[in-house]
Amino acid sequence: MHPSSILPPARFPLSTLALLAACSCLAAGAAHAQDAALPEVKVTNSSDTTEGTGQYTARQISVGKMDQAPREIPQSISVITRQQLDDRNVTKVEDAVKFSTGITVTRFDGAGNYNTFQSRGFDLGSIQLDGVPIPQGNYSTLDAAMYDRIEVLRGPAGMLQGGSEPGGTVNLVRKRAPGKLMLNADASVGSFGLRRGEVDVGSALNAAGTVRARAVAVAEDRDSHVATLFNNKRLGYGTLEWDIAPSTTLSIGGAQQRVRSSIDQGLPTYADGRLASLPRSSFSGLASNRQDLETTDLFAELEHRLAGGGTVRLSARDVDRTAFYSAARANSALSPNGNFTMEMVDGLTHVKTRNYDLFASLPVDVAGRTHRLLVGASRSENKSYENNFAYGTPVQANLLTPNYGAPYPALVLPGYSAITTRTENALYGQAQVSVADAVKVLAGGRLSWADAVTRSTSTGAATSVADPGRQFIPSVAVLYDFHPQYTAYAGYSETFVVQSQLDINKQLLAPRTGKQVELGLKGEFLDKRLQAHAAIFRIIDEDRAIADSRLAGAFYAGGKVRSQGFEAEVSGQVQPGWDLLAGYAYNDTLYLRAPAAQLGQVFSPVTPRHSVNVFTRYAFTSPALRGFSIGGGLSYRSEFFAQSGTLRITSGDYVLASAQVGYQINDQLALNLSVDNLFDKTYYEKVSGTSRQNFYGEPRRVTLALKARY
Repeated sequence: MHPSSILPPARFPLSTLALLAACSCLAAGAAHAQDAALPEVKVTNSSDTTEGTGQYTARQISVGKMDQAPREIPQSISVITRQQLDDRNVTKVEDAVKFSTGITVTRFDGAGNYNTFQSRGFDLGSIQLDGVPIPQGNYSTLDAAMYDRIEVLRGPAGMLQGGSEPGGTVNLVRKRAPGKLMLNADASVGSFGLRRGEVDVGSALNAAGTVRARAVAVAEDRDSHVATLFNNKRLGYGTLEWDIAPSTTLSIGGAQQRVRSSIDQGLPTYADGRLASLPRSSFSGLASNRQDLETTDLFAELEHRLAGGGTVRLSARDVDRTAFYSAARANSALSPNGNFTMEMVDGLTHVKTRNYDLFASLPVDVAGRTHRLLVGASRSENKSYENNFAYGTPVQANLLTPNYGAPYPALVLPGYSAITTRTENALYGQAQVSVADAVKVLAGGRLSWADAVTRSTSTGAATSVADPGRQFIPSVAVLYDFHPQYTAYAGYSETFVVQSQLDINKQLLAPRTGKQVELGLKGEFLDKRLQAHAAIFRIIDEDRAIADSRLAGAFYAGGKVRSQGFEAEVSGQVQPGWDLLAGYAYNDTLYLRAPAAQLGQVFSPVTPRHSVNVFTRYAFTSPALRGFSIGGGLSYRSEFFAQSGTLRITSGDYVLASAQVGYQINDQLALNLSVDNLFDKTYYEKVSGTSRQNFYGEPRRVTLALKARY
C-alpha cells in the first residue's frame, strides 16, 4: 500500500501559512491597541540567546527552568550555539549532538531520520522542547534551522522530566521573534545531490515593538551514498510574541515538518558476526522502499517577569508525530556468496504528546542574603498507537548482484491493535540557598503520580496497566566558588523508570530505581568567552528486567548495573578570532547483578569507552586575509560492539577529520565550505545484529553554503 493512501493529506505548507496568517492578523489588530495603551518598550535580545553573538559559548542557559550560567548548574553540560551550527553547516539536530562530549547517537535507518541518543550508557528517554519533555522514540527531530541552540545535560534530569532514564536530556531552544527587522537566507549545495534553501525572517509588527513575529522555511532534497536512497524535507516554523504588558509576554506558534524518503535498515553480517567488506553503496532493500514522516508541533507560552527579578511561566505544547515505512530489508545473516533472506514489512506508528507546565522562579532575601526558589507543577499526556504492521513473504536476494527494481508486494495494514496512554501529574521544586558568600546548597525534587494503560482497539479492554503510585525523586548539590573563576560542585540525585515487562504472574514489574553521585569543576575565563568543565560520576541502576527462566517471555526485577566515568570539555574564544571546542569522555559500564552469562560484562556495548571531539576555527584579522577563516577538527571513537549470547559484532575504533573554510564577502554575504570525513575513512558507524542494522559511516561529504544576513 502506498503511504499516500495511509497518511493524512499533506498539510504542509498550508497549516504553516495559516498559522502565520493568523499571527499576522492578530498582530495587526494588537498593534493599534498596543500603540495607544502601552508606553514604548525597548526590545533587546534575551540574555540566553546565542544567535548573533558569534560565540561558541552561552552566557545563560535554560535547561534547568531558571536562566542560569552553565557554571551555576551542578552537572556536566554542553551547549551547541547557533554560531557552531552555522560554521559547520549543520542542519540536523542528531549531527549537532554528536559534537557534545560523551553523547552517542544511534541511528536506525540509512537517511538518519530514526535515531536515539545515549549518555553515560543510558538512553535519554526524552528530549525537551523549550524545557517541556516529549518521549524520544524512533522519530525524527525538527530541522535545526528553527533552534537558537541545543543544550545537552548529562546525568539524571528527573526533577525536570519525571520518571526518566539517568543518562540526561537534550533541550532544544527555539528561535525567538526579534525586535527589529531581520532577514536571513541560506542556499547550500553539496555531495550526494544536496540542494537546500532556507529563509528566516522576523520583525516587530508595530512601532512600539510590543508585537513581534518570526517565520522560518526550509526546503531540502538530497540523495545518498547508498544506492537508490533519497531524503526530501520541508519545514515551516512561525511564532508571534505579544507584550501584553511591559512585564508580560505571550508567545504562540508552531512548526510542521514533512519528510519523504527511502528507508534503509542496514546491512547483515556473516553468521559468525564478521562485518562484510562491501562497497559503501550496498543496499539490502529495493528502490521502492519508502519512509514518510509527519511532525506537527504547536505551543503557547505566557511569561510574567516579577519586579524583584523573578519569573512566572505557563507553557502548553502539543506534538503530533506520524511515521510510515514500506521496507524491503535483510532478515538473515549473509552467506559467503552474498545471498540473504529479504523480508518486506509495512508499518505505521502514531504518537500524540501534550504537556502543560507552570512554574515560578523568584529571588528570596533572608538573613541578608539572596536565595532563589523554584516551584512548579506539570502534567503530561502521551498516547501511542501500536502494532500496525503487515509482512510479506520472504524472498532470497543477493548483495553482490542486487536487483533493486524487483517488485514490492501490495500489503494491507491491519490497523492499530492497541493504544497505550501514559499520564503524569507532578509537583517539583528547588531551593538554591546561599549559605556563605562562596557556597550554595541546592536541594529539590519531584513528586509525581504516573500511570500507563494499554487497551485493545477491538474490545476496549485494558491488556496491561502500570500504576507505580506516588514517586519522589530527590536531588541535592553543593557549589563552592573557591576562586573568582572557578566553581567546584558535588551532587547526588535519584531516578526511577517505569518498566513495561511482565512477571510470571502477568503483572508489570516494579519501576527501576537509580542514583548518581557527580563531582565536578567548572571555570570561566576571558570575560566568560571561554568556559571549561570536568566531572567524574557514578550511576547505579537496579531492579532492571531480567528474563525469567521459568517461563518464556516473563521477567523479574533483579538486574543491577553501574556506569562510571570522567568527562572534560573546553569551549569558547581563546583569543579574538580563534574559537575552540574540545571534549573527552571515558565511560565504563558493567553488570553488577545479572545471570551468569552477563555478570561482569559490559552493560552498554554501544557506548565507546573513550571518545574525543576537537574543533577549532580561526578568523584572520590581517588586512591581506581579512574576511577569511579556516577550521578543522577530529573525532575519535574507541571500539564498540553488539552482543547476543557468545556472538559479538565489533565495530573497531576510528578517527574522522573535518575541515572548514569561510569567506565573508561583505557585511551581508558569506561563503562557507565544509568537508566532513576529510580523508574518506571507511568505517562502520553502527553495529547491531547479524540480520540488519549495521551501517557504514558516510563517505567524504562536501557542502558549500552561501549565507545572507540582513
